[in-house]
Amino acid sequence: MFQSTSLAVALVLLTGTVARAQATAREPRHRTVTVTGNPSEPPPEVHVSAETPTVFLFGAELRKKSVRVDEARIRVVDTGEQSRTIVVQAVSPPSHGERHELEVEFADGKAPSRAVFALVVHPANVDTLISVARQEPAAPACLAEVREGVRGPEDFLLLGYMGESGVPTAKVGPAKDAAQGLESAKGVAYRGKGWLMVQVRLRNQRGPQPWVPTEATLTSKTGEKLRGRVVLEEQGEPEPGKAVRVLVVTEEPPAGVGLFFILELSGADGRTLAIPEVKIPAPAKEPKP
Repeated sequence: MFQSTSLAVALVLLTGTVARAQATAREPRHRTVTVTGNPSEPPPEVHVSAETPTVFLFGAELRKKSVRVDEARIRVVDTGEQSRTIVVQAVSPPSHGERHELEVEFADGKAPSRAVFALVVHPANVDTLISVARQEPAAPACLAEVREGVRGPEDFLLLGYMGESGVPTAKVGPAKDAAQGLESAKGVAYRGKGWLMVQVRLRNQRGPQPWVPTEATLTSKTGEKLRGRVVLEEQGEPEPGKAVRVLVVTEEPPAGVGLFFILELSGADGRTLAIPEVKIPAPAKEPKP
């Protein structure tokens, strides 16, 4: 049942050699794909077949039992407790052009936390080896952004960020850290198709030093970590004592991690503020067609 990375790669290379020796029409392909975690982008397509296995090589460990696929149509070889390799193969007899979605979760908690692929049956042009790269997040100094380029509500729908059920919300409790000189008022959490956003108003009570959050991390009670992107409503460093509106944007958390999170905001000066009462909305249920 369990295979090592080297064995899996050797299996693919051997299969490709046999295929060439038999002069078949199949053309083994080795490619690199990058996953971004952006729900508005279509998942990368990977060609599979029933005759030739496809090996995925990931740059980070995968969470055990996180692989989701229609196992009645796609056979998966689990490669260890926490592995960087997955071997898949279509179940015979597949139909040409048949599509199935493969989803995995990374074990390190970094963004993007998941990878999704569209497996397409294509016996004559099989992807035998897929090297998977994750898009690097922005550098910490660039994580704090200023809201600009305001768009209309139509873009929200056209970009796929909201479905027919709208955007559910939940309340975020206040927080205060006297030692750090920071506090936040009550806020709101929003959840859409593939994304999560938390809105809070922060106040820096320690003058005269300004404080701007540059990094954000959401941690669930199960230990799941989501790294967020910080967006500021106003440009520049807010004055001490002045409330500033801050948005934290991240991807939708995986199923099973619960609805209660702790939001930790960090600034360039080393000060942090933990907001312990962050309840995110349950995912909206889309109406049946």
